[in-house]
Amino acid sequence: MTDLDPTEPSPPKRPAAPAAPAPAPADGAFERAEQKTMLVPRRERDSNLPPGYLLQEFMLERVLGVGGYSIVYLAHDTKLDRRVAIKEYLPATLAARAPNGEVVPRLPRFEESFSKGMSSFINEARLLGGFDHPSLVKVYRFWQANGTAYMAMPYYDGITLKKWLADLGAPPSEKWLRQLVDPVMEALEVLHEHAIVHRDIAPDNILLLYDRAAGNYLEQAPRPVLLDFGAARRVAAEATQQLTSILKTGYSPVEQYDHGHAMKPGPWSDVYSLAAVLYAAAMGKAPMPSISRLVRDDLVPAQVAARGRYSASFLAAIDAGLVVRPEQRPQTLQELRSGFDRPEPSEPDITLPATEPAAAVDLALEPPAPPAPPVPARRTRWWFLAGAVALGALAWAVFARR
Repeated sequence: MTDLDPTEPSPPKRPAAPAAPAPAPADGAFERAEQKTMLVPRRERDSNLPPGYLLQEFMLERVLGVGGYSIVYLAHDTKLDRRVAIKEYLPATLAARAPNGEVVPRLPRFEESFSKGMSSFINEARLLGGFDHPSLVKVYRFWQANGTAYMAMPYYDGITLKKWLADLGAPPSEKWLRQLVDPVMEALEVLHEHAIVHRDIAPDNILLLYDRAAGNYLEQAPRPVLLDFGAARRVAAEATQQLTSILKTGYSPVEQYDHGHAMKPGPWSDVYSLAAVLYAAAMGKAPMPSISRLVRDDLVPAQVAARGRYSASFLAAIDAGLVVRPEQRPQTLQELRSGFDRPEPSEPDITLPATEPAAAVDLALEPPAPPAPPVPARRTRWWFLAGAVALGALAWAVFARR
């Protein structure tokens, strides 16, 4: 019989042993399991507020953009009858929107970090509200609601520098880059005067305004506006250890990788990022990550890669701003600017002096021998006497033979 023979009587079944109770989850197991699903910032469907939603006097129209820690809406100011942009603090890794519209932390242990990030968001809005520079975002007002914070800003019609460079498809001229970087440096100097470091300068964080009625935006002079800071994003990243979310590959200086604060960021950090933006615009690609260059620096200098397309002083200033060690690069934007304006080095003077007569040129490899002493003049009277004696002897011999 085979094991499959249906005529074989089945052995009596033993009663199944009662299943062991599942072990109780260790403290924090649910939080750790959920945290594994948040390796990348995520957004649930319909996490944004719907069109027509009224925030204070602002009626939302549509979503303009979604970032890692905020959502930006286009809204209508019902009091002043103008279009504005509303930014809502909503860090994807820390918080989510509840069905009632409230923004709540995902986990209890994120509450403190969520609150710190919101404080940074509000502080950024307060700082920007006190500045008045055409290349800095202007903030009309800010407030707290729905468990989070909001800021109202002008609605800027433009595209990012990243898209502008991609659409151009070729390196821009030095004149255009100078027109771009000068107002950006002025805006950053306003921040540095108040001990604020932007720490988030990159082509996708520089907005270029343009006039739709003035023709192709690629042919218009640049009108840059620096977008948001990285302060609130840094708080969210530190809470979830997703520190790469606050670093822009190729644009963040090495001191922003140092979370032990051995190398502190400062104005020199924005110098590096701005030089990296210029390098990317001129070369068509971002420089190598600064943390990689600290180990092995294979970055081709701008003075080599773009020689002949830009002035030597402009390229030298970019290279100076991209020095890896923070203490060795320009410490202020004024130092960087002075490099741009440094006069071009003059050609070396290789004119040879007038040649001397050949007789006056000494080509001997060793000192010449001293001249021989002059031969003393000999007396000629002795020759006459000798000749006379010889003739006399000859005449006497002839006479004797006769």
